[in-house]
Amino acid sequence: MQPWTKNADNYYELLLVCKVGVFFQADENLDVSLRDILQNAVNSLDFHRAGLVLLPQNQDPVCWHAGREEKNKTDTDEALHLKRFIALVKKKGKKGSKLLDPLQPAITTTLPVVLRTGDPASILEIGIFGTDHNNAQYMLVKAVSVARHIADTLQDFSFQKQKDSHLRKLAVWLETINTISSTLDIREVLHVVGQLTADFFSAKSCIYLLDEEGQTIVPAVGVGSYDPDLKRKFKALRGTRPFPAIKRAVDTQQPVIVTPANRRRLLTPQIIKDFGYTWMVLAPLLSKNKTIGVMQVDRASELGGFNQEEIEIISAIARATAIALENAQLIKMLGQKEQLLHQLVNKLITAQEDERKRLAADLHDGIIQSLIAIWYRLQRITPPGEIKEGDWQMEISDLTRLLNEQIIEIRRILYDLRPLILDNYGLFPAVESYLQSIQEKNNIDVELTIHGNNKKLTSRIEITLFRILQEALTNVLKHAHASRVRVKLIAEADVVSLTVEDNGSGLDISLLSTANYQDRLGLAGIQERALLQNGTCNIISHPGKGTTISVSIPIPENVDE
Repeated sequence: MQPWTKNADNYYELLLVCKVGVFFQADENLDVSLRDILQNAVNSLDFHRAGLVLLPQNQDPVCWHAGREEKNKTDTDEALHLKRFIALVKKKGKKGSKLLDPLQPAITTTLPVVLRTGDPASILEIGIFGTDHNNAQYMLVKAVSVARHIADTLQDFSFQKQKDSHLRKLAVWLETINTISSTLDIREVLHVVGQLTADFFSAKSCIYLLDEEGQTIVPAVGVGSYDPDLKRKFKALRGTRPFPAIKRAVDTQQPVIVTPANRRRLLTPQIIKDFGYTWMVLAPLLSKNKTIGVMQVDRASELGGFNQEEIEIISAIARATAIALENAQLIKMLGQKEQLLHQLVNKLITAQEDERKRLAADLHDGIIQSLIAIWYRLQRITPPGEIKEGDWQMEISDLTRLLNEQIIEIRRILYDLRPLILDNYGLFPAVESYLQSIQEKNNIDVELTIHGNNKKLTSRIEITLFRILQEALTNVLKHAHASRVRVKLIAEADVVSLTVEDNGSGLDISLLSTANYQDRLGLAGIQERALLQNGTCNIISHPGKGTTISVSIPIPENVDE
């Protein structure tokens, strides 16, 4: 995907469409609210125009729109796609599940809207026009936030005669669950859940994620009455240490309540100065008994604090959000794993073909040619009466030398395919022989430590550890530029471990998650081989400080094969 770039040629238009029941009748307050929301989308969220169309059953469409006041832009231009849509509806009706498709938006999505208790959810369609798909995808999060605000406004209006708080809470939960289950885009989930929470509690809502390595906070989303100055200050918190209230929520894994009485203990003076917090709830986002972030909800001083029921609801929303984060991360990891497996399979197939090609070339260009030469020379010395005895002896000596060379070459090829010493004598002698060969053929110091060489291992474990050693040393010779390698092979009562440590150039472990890193597949192959034997693989490396690969494989109780 191409990155988003701000382009003067883009003229973003947001169009939202929703079918409503025959009962729906807008009043003056709703009219003002919807116009304000659309105007805010234009003023604050980079849209040049925004429109909303409601389609009541058996009635004419009702629409609202807002646009920027710019030169050379007429009112017709301001509502171009909105008017085209209304004309299309009047001509063809309101049939079809995707009402915006005929207008060919750059990108579309939908949100559920519960407008009447007991009725199925309506669908609010969201379309972005005036740009390409990549830029539209960047604007989609903003569009969904606007749509969520509109959906909440429509729901509040529809529920004004149904003020039972339990019904309202149920609607919010349905929306939250629907949102979390309908998308794997974690950014969209965080924005929508944050907006739901802010609207429901008449507050601002933000979510901080935790950078575990740096022990700092990452501002992920802030919604509600965040003006541009507050947004700038909120984003500036990236990379800073958690303030005391966040730290307490992380440490205790319980909600933290900030009030005017304790805010100076739980907030820093700079946070109070920048954001003016008075009443706050900070609920931890928990994943597998580990805090991965904090959801913060804060109200202005004149609105008062949060009661116990509201605190419990915020905590429940935080728990649901943490589950969504965990699921999205698992899906991402699964996708990366699948991609890696495809690459490994492709590498395996390529390696097999390359090995066959190399073997065929070795046999054809070396052994076969020599055997043919031996055959011709044997043909020459067949009649004994025509060759002197001295020439016989010289020819036979020459042929003996040639055959000996080919026997050595065949043994080399067979060893490369699978070392016979591994099958005949076991892993430990095979490792000693292989490392001696590596040291003789390459200018590198190899140090070997062996313990437990009398331990019986299965053939699968032996070939796994031998191939891991080969792959690790191949990486050392090709990429590390090391002068020394230390190898430890230790067999204990129930586990056998192999450690390969070099003093080479090292690598940045974070690069292993990138698809095009040159060492990725080799190291991934080592990890996969260990996993197939229920083992573990730990890779420690830093640029310029060498690499250590440690593999441990459990020894089954029954090793007879």
